[in-house]
Amino acid sequence: MDAPINPDAIASLKASAPLKPSRWQQYFFQWIDKRSPPAVAVLLGRKNLYTFPTVMGFGFLGLSLLLWVLGTNYQNNLILALSYLLISLFVVSILHTYANLAGLNIRVAGAKPAFAGESVHFVLEVSGTRAKGNDNIVARWWSGEPMTFDFEPPAAIATGTAQQAQSITVSLMASRRGYLRPGKLLLESTYPLGLIRCWTWLNLDACAVVYPKPLKADFPALSLGDKQGQHGEPTAGGDDFSGLKEYRAGDPIKHIAWKHYAREQGLYSKEYASAQQADTWLQWQSFLHLPPEARLSALCYWALEFDRLGVPYGLRLPGKQLPPGLDDGHRLSVLSALARFDTRLAG
Repeated sequence: MDAPINPDAIASLKASAPLKPSRWQQYFFQWIDKRSPPAVAVLLGRKNLYTFPTVMGFGFLGLSLLLWVLGTNYQNNLILALSYLLISLFVVSILHTYANLAGLNIRVAGAKPAFAGESVHFVLEVSGTRAKGNDNIVARWWSGEPMTFDFEPPAAIATGTAQQAQSITVSLMASRRGYLRPGKLLLESTYPLGLIRCWTWLNLDACAVVYPKPLKADFPALSLGDKQGQHGEPTAGGDDFSGLKEYRAGDPIKHIAWKHYAREQGLYSKEYASAQQADTWLQWQSFLHLPPEARLSALCYWALEFDRLGVPYGLRLPGKQLPPGLDDGHRLSVLSALARFDTRLAG
């Protein structure tokens, strides 16, 4: 049926070690946790925003100091005025960079499920009351990829009569199945001059479900039903004709009603009593030759395959059973059960 399992495919299922913060970052995160416990929504303000000069900012300060020394040494008022102007510009940039993030409200709107090895997309809603909007803001999860966005408020915000949210998507690679908690969210900006960096680490209560990575494996014939033979065919004496049904992709070719098709009456498949009674089951015991995580990945693969072929199927795991079904809700229930399954329950 399918090709034998490739050992490299099983090895690829092993999750890579997540990137860990340094010791001083761990102390900083602990300090943040004490100041702001996990929350679904966070308002940015003076309690959670931090500012510090960038490399360009330190160079700008050094140039201002050099001009001040030269102007003082040579008693040149023009050079002194230029140094004072640059320092004033530096101070004003601190206020504008802080104001670019202050007043934003960040709320977790949800997350889209994904398979292990794929990116999970967390949806955040951004709102604010700043009439001029917020520009050039970088957002990323810890050890995730950064994304840049601008918050453009509607015209009603300028009058203070409304507040409209804008959705953004911040992605994070999922290395393993189960629940993915992305950790801290970094928001930062150096707008408008790049001299000051204003940033914050948000302790958002976000979570996503990660399904097992599908692993192609041979499907045991004994799992096709309790009333079938060893090769998945109906047992003798149990194939009484019971009626016709519309043909669906995946139906056996030998069950097609060719006489009806020849009469141009449509494409139908014959139904037999044994076919109605025999259910297709995805069972934990059917893949005992695989490691636990690879076993879940094989079950995930066949759940998607049966759903694509239009074959109703059920799921049997230690301590959990889902009856056969075939719709989007059933597929999500099966994938969620595989994602949440604790392999320790299997003994």
